[in-house]
Amino acid sequence: MAARTTASVQVEKRYAFAINGGELASVLNALGQQAGILISYDQALLQDKQSSGLNGSYSLPEALRQILEVHGLGVKQYGPVSYAIIGADQADQPLTLPLVRVTGREESPDIKQLKQIDMRDSARSDFAELLSMVPSVRVDDTASSSLRQGDLKPAEFSIRGAAPYQNKLMLDGSSIDSMLDPMQKERQDSYTSVAGHSQGLFVDPGFVKEVKVIDVNAPAREGDFIGGVVKAETQSYDGRDRFEISHRMTKGSWTEFHVDDSQLGEFEDGAAQLPVGVPGEFQPDFEKSETTLSGATRAGDLGLFFGLSEKRAQITQKQAVVIDMDHFLETGRIFKPGEEKALDRNSRYAVMRMDLLERDYDFNASLAYSDYKEDSFLINYRNSDYKSQHNGLNLSLNFGQNLGETRMDLNVSLGTSSDERNFEQNVIDQYKYTSIYGAQGINGGFGQLANTQRTLGSTLDFITPLNEQVKLNYGGEFKWSYYKQDRGNDFTFNEYTLDFSQPLPPQTSPGSWAPDAQYHSREATYGKGVIDFTNLNSAAYAELEGEQGRFFWRTGARLERDSWLGNTNLAPRLLAGLYLDEAHDYRVTLGANRYYGKSFLSYRLREKERSLLTIRERTGSTGAWVNIDPNSEWEYRDLETPYDDEYSLGLYGPVMAGQAGLQLVTRKGRDQIRTHYDPERKMSWFANDGASDTHQVDLFWRSEPLSFMGANWTLNSSLAWMDKNTDSRYASGTGGYLSSSDAEEEIIYEGQRMARYEMPATDFATPITANVDLITQTLNDRLFVRNSVALSDGYRYLKSLGNDSATGLKAYSIEEQGATARWDLSVEYQLLASPSSPYLRADVINVLNSGNAISGESGVQLFGVGRQFWLELGYRF
Repeated sequence: MAARTTASVQVEKRYAFAINGGELASVLNALGQQAGILISYDQALLQDKQSSGLNGSYSLPEALRQILEVHGLGVKQYGPVSYAIIGADQADQPLTLPLVRVTGREESPDIKQLKQIDMRDSARSDFAELLSMVPSVRVDDTASSSLRQGDLKPAEFSIRGAAPYQNKLMLDGSSIDSMLDPMQKERQDSYTSVAGHSQGLFVDPGFVKEVKVIDVNAPAREGDFIGGVVKAETQSYDGRDRFEISHRMTKGSWTEFHVDDSQLGEFEDGAAQLPVGVPGEFQPDFEKSETTLSGATRAGDLGLFFGLSEKRAQITQKQAVVIDMDHFLETGRIFKPGEEKALDRNSRYAVMRMDLLERDYDFNASLAYSDYKEDSFLINYRNSDYKSQHNGLNLSLNFGQNLGETRMDLNVSLGTSSDERNFEQNVIDQYKYTSIYGAQGINGGFGQLANTQRTLGSTLDFITPLNEQVKLNYGGEFKWSYYKQDRGNDFTFNEYTLDFSQPLPPQTSPGSWAPDAQYHSREATYGKGVIDFTNLNSAAYAELEGEQGRFFWRTGARLERDSWLGNTNLAPRLLAGLYLDEAHDYRVTLGANRYYGKSFLSYRLREKERSLLTIRERTGSTGAWVNIDPNSEWEYRDLETPYDDEYSLGLYGPVMAGQAGLQLVTRKGRDQIRTHYDPERKMSWFANDGASDTHQVDLFWRSEPLSFMGANWTLNSSLAWMDKNTDSRYASGTGGYLSSSDAEEEIIYEGQRMARYEMPATDFATPITANVDLITQTLNDRLFVRNSVALSDGYRYLKSLGNDSATGLKAYSIEEQGATARWDLSVEYQLLASPSSPYLRADVINVLNSGNAISGESGVQLFGVGRQFWLELGYRF
């Protein structure tokens, strides 16, 4: 795990600075950028002057005084965020603005900033856990499920109720999202698709020094999302050499499991939930560990940081079950699991960052790589072993410089990611009238299939002051993408059935016939080959930002070209606010904004993959083969780009030695893409008839560090209420991806007739959540303790009741879950008082071993993990 810092979250009028030493002008430039202020100075006044930099928490006056006093310089303030550097002999002279002005971006309280000390990292070590303190974030239920504690993949998370793949995740200024069927799950019928993930790069948050979340009132420079923007920055050289090594682990015997009574027997057996499908649902026997190396040093005028982590897990699963009456009489379960298999999973992440030091411009570069692999099989499919993997690589280059009064920032990025699976077999034989329990009802695998995404992108941003009160923000971006699906060998799916025109042979068991008693009735061959596309998306924006007295505002627009769907979209942005006091401590804001979402590989792939598909069928064992046109299975139509309209009200200010905020946010999602199927024509197509309405109230409070009883205490807290209506039930946490629900379809909900979109959502829509973190540092920061409490109230889920007897419409009801509470504890102790020391850490998840029901369906409840222990040993140099 990464070395902890004592920096706190930013509170009112204090800033967490991390500025390397160098020329005084460069240090002031960095201060202006980090604090979001405008600094003016005469270049001659700073010539040949050096500074040791600035690290730590300071108010603006403290920071400027710390940097300038040693040189006999001072500062004058001439606007709310405008300062001028002066010589000692200029203190009593009228202020004349000099030639160079450093313009910074003032961070709005709408932006949630997390430093290392704020990041939760006790269990999964992924972005979902790190961001769980942010009130707008909801994490996928399966991330904390008792059933699947051996998983290593990062959990998916939602912002403002949007699907996970509609967030924009950035590392060091470049997007690391995946457009490769990002919410596709591995299933037994995934012949033409590979399981994906919304994150193209699996980042280890232990190597991140800061994360910013933009979940309301996003400025015009932010686009390509309808959830939120997550900006992560890799650690960098901070003026001192350091190195760290650590190892942490947990396992099934250190974990208490809470399981629904109806699933308990199968869970203890390590058998999957369904008779056929992908294993991994039940994981009572697992071992999981993480090893990390990281360090930072200086080489000449280069600051260097590197990090390497490897996570490993081994899960024991059972592949096949048989019908066994003796087992039923003994256990009450008719299906007896077969032999055990040990499945290995590992996830590696490596990153290197370079910063040029002591320049009058900013330049940094980072290179990050992730590699995830796992073994698996299809339950009750004989000979179905396969390996899957997810790889990502990203290079990000950032350059920033002051061009007179204008600030310029440039990012250039190059990335690639891939999802692939490799079955040992490339033919599946399905005998429709042969039992899968103990017989060869289904045999084989899907062969080799891989999706690849390559991207080249750039953003260019400018800030130009028009006068002392108004500045112009403008710029643009482009992103070139290459998408490829590559099938390494022919995959054939064969179906065999009984010939009912002939006398039936004897059954081998009730309802089951031997494979050789059935004839070959259908053959679908997905041919070896490549399907690929290129795409170029672009955007330009302009935005005016200013203030006059107590009134402040920001207004502009973003013009986006979605070449994937052939759309040009205009997204207006507006934020207006009022300072409620003379000191500008308290403010109220109003916002109205539009955000356009993303387009995905699947929207074009479904159209193109037919060229590699051949189908033939026959009726009867002596019937002639008839070729079936694959074009009759999928119909491509023009689509609009999905968007969200957002309306918000915010109130912010200092409360009780901390910073508080209250936000009311409404999101209206429109033109969401759904999948439709006509059973008469056997035709599928996409359409823009999905919709959602999300309402959320967020309340948060972050304390200033408080010294008490020889320790430093920091308290972070958040409370959120959410309500969401949508046409899609979002099965399997997909957020509506490839959902076939019709928004206007009439249904019966709680006895009332209504359109499907009027129903409440199920996933990521827990009505009330609360999070509290109490962080304690004492014994000269050798002892670190984090107490984290997470509460939820009134979780609800939709229950299908089948068809209504009176109307024939599909009927649904709501089921309420009780409140949940989880207390996690992390304790870390540095054994020696010197900077170089070994340390020990223990994490206890769910200290009270609470049985928290976190979701459910059809009477089966999913529980969160019980008490779990993690142990870590490390050394910091």
